[in-house]
Parts: sequence; structure tokens; C-alpha cells
Amino acid sequence: MPDGTAAPLPRRRPRDSQRSRVYRAETPLPGLRLADLDACAGYAAGVAASPWWSARFPHLHPGRLPRFRPGRGARQAFYREEEHPGGTVATITLPRRYRTAGVVLHEMAHWALAEATDLPQHGRTFARLLLDASTEFLGPGAGEALAASYKGEKVRVARPPRRGPDGRYQYGWDERLRLGRDRPLRVSFTPPGGRPSEVHGVLTGRERGSSVLVLRAGHDRSTGTVRVPVTAVWRVLPG
Repeated sequence: MPDGTAAPLPRRRPRDSQRSRVYRAETPLPGLRLADLDACAGYAAGVAASPWWSARFPHLHPGRLPRFRPGRGARQAFYREEEHPGGTVATITLPRRYRTAGVVLHEMAHWALAEATDLPQHGRTFARLLLDASTEFLGPGAGEALAASYKGEKVRVARPPRRGPDGRYQYGWDERLRLGRDRPLRVSFTPPGGRPSEVHGVLTGRERGSSVLVLRAGHDRSTGTVRVPVTAVWRVLPG
């Protein structure tokens, strides 16, 4: 996900084409009900403090947990960022009927991907993150049930995250490659037997019949061609 040096991201996200399918996939699954809003916040704090979460989103620690709101009158649960005089405040609204561990994980996935405004809100990366989190925190059976439900609703799921040299698991690399044709990207990779590298360039495509990315590199986007094996890639960011 974007770090402090990433280029400015688009204000508008791509079309959220599989939102309804993701919701339908989650609806029939049984969920661990949490007693009240404090229990929901406590559950979220435990997730954010876990080694699993820290290996993926170390900057989103329990001290930065969104505020949990009761959502009286709200028709659904949702994550939102609100502007206040003191800065931006992240909130998770949970009406009573949505106070389950699964819904909390869903909204935490939105929190984790909030800065990734170049990706659809319920796109492939979101579906992968929620699937991984469900497997980790609700158990393998819950993960298998969600995967089967995704398949039934034709939800498209990103490939697993890849681990960078710093040990952090990076989500979104494959969806950004899918959406990034003819767009500037920052591609981080480690060639076989080599050191971690990063190329800034416009993704022009892939070599025919292979899994090798072709990028037109250079700050002016007009000179130099770099070829990067997809298997060597561990992070992709907007350029």
C-alpha cells in the first residue's frame, strides 16, 4: 500500500463493479456475534495488535484504530473518514444488527486500504484481504466458506500478497498491474540473485507469450525500456 513517498493518488476511485457480489457472498455466512460496540472495538484492537496485521499494515496499530459509532438510524455498516478541525478522523459505524466479527473485519479491510484510492473499494485486492483476514481470525473453515461463496457469486479475488525485503506483505500488486496499462507505475522487484530494485515507468504491456512486464522507464516517460519478470515483483504503486 502507498507509503509516505508515494505519488499523489487519484481523487476518484475506479468503478466499484463487484460491490453487490461481495455483499451477497458475505450475507449467508454465519458470524460470531459481538455483545456491543465496546466488544466490537475490543475485537478490532486485538486484530490490529496481532503479528499477522502488523506484518501487513504496521502503520495501522491499535493507537490509530477508527472510532466505533452506533449508527442509530443507519441502514448498513460502513467505514468513513471525516474532516475535523484537528484533522481527519476515521470511523466505523456499526448498527446493532451488524455487530459481528465478520463485519468488523470487512470494515477494517476498508481501513487498511483507505489510502489505495487507485483501487476499487470492493475490488480484487479488497476481496483477497478480507479472505485472508477471515481465514486468520475466524478460522480456516470460515475462509473456505467465504472462498466458496465468492466463487458462487463470481467475485474476482486478487492473488496472495507478496513479501518484500522488509518482511512486510504487500497487497494490490497484481490488481495495479491489471489496471495500470499505459499508466505510470512504481514497480519494486528483486531479480533472481540480485538486490531489490524499483523502476518508475509506464507499463506498456507484457512480452508476448511470457510473464515479463515491459515498462517505458525514465522521468520523462519517453526513454529506456525495462523488462521485469512478474515473479520478481513484490510491490506496485501508482507512479
